[in-house]
Amino acid sequence: MTVASNFRSKTQFMKSWKPQRPPSNRDRLELYALHKQSVSGDAPISDPPAASVADKAKLNAWRTKMGLSQQDAMEAYVVECERQVQLYGTRDDGSRSSSAGGTDQQQQHQQSSGGPTSTQSTPMYHSTTPQNTPAAAASQNNNNDDNDNSVLLCPRGLAAIPLLCAAASESRSAYLARLQVTHPSNGWWAKQEPLCLEVNNPLSIPEKLIIGIACQIERISLLVSEYMGHGHAVSLLSPRVLQAFLWPVHNVFLSIWILWILICTYLGSIVSMSQTLLFGAKRTNTPLGRLFLEEILPAARAVESLCEQHQTISVRMSGL
Repeated sequence: MTVASNFRSKTQFMKSWKPQRPPSNRDRLELYALHKQSVSGDAPISDPPAASVADKAKLNAWRTKMGLSQQDAMEAYVVECERQVQLYGTRDDGSRSSSAGGTDQQQQHQQSSGGPTSTQSTPMYHSTTPQNTPAAAASQNNNNDDNDNSVLLCPRGLAAIPLLCAAASESRSAYLARLQVTHPSNGWWAKQEPLCLEVNNPLSIPEKLIIGIACQIERISLLVSEYMGHGHAVSLLSPRVLQAFLWPVHNVFLSIWILWILICTYLGSIVSMSQTLLFGAKRTNTPLGRLFLEEILPAARAVESLCEQHQTISVRMSGL
């Protein structure tokens, strides 16, 4: 099979592929960029005047492939597709997930030997933590790389705060039950990414640090359950007790993340307003009225929503 025919075959497959769990935005953008480089060559240097945030993100991802030949891009696209199918699995009609390349046989072998299975996931358990949390907010079924709706982006900035609040509302029993069916490599925090700035922006380091620390804590909790909960090690402390202790830590980091998003929004608004006052709205293209309507007022409403009675204590503390 030639490279082009293999590329077309894989593109058709990805249109109908239903992953067991939603791919991250980063992986969606990677597929989009490789597909666009394969069929259209190098990306335009400048953004269209009316480009949305999603359009700019897709163009930036496409530009990272600049200089890559179309044949190399096709080969890279096929390899990336196979990696993602292996990583995210495939959801069957019978709700039994399977990954590409014989993962079912590996599962059966691991189950028969009593070992952990890497494809255990949450579909068998309905947690109160929503599946459309920030890194997984894109549609599960839209995987056509050439479709603008297939690469889109999770709610960012203030728009992500309600999803983070929903994640923080997860009860302790639901949190513990979710950890029981989650593999250490498939933790919730491991799928998150910065929401205030682009990942490659140096100013996103504090946000990446928040996510990274929370990810490591969650991973330790999952590893404790994996190795101490199956007779692999003897422990004086039950893994479930340790995980119950880490449940409020999980919520505290969610609240810190929410607080950081609000701080970044206000700081960004201050910078934009200062530029407008110094250079004028015509040069900056950001009138003060639009800043108040699109950033200041939504941030104020977000803070008010954090203080509502149904929110968890840690979220209300962030609102205060």
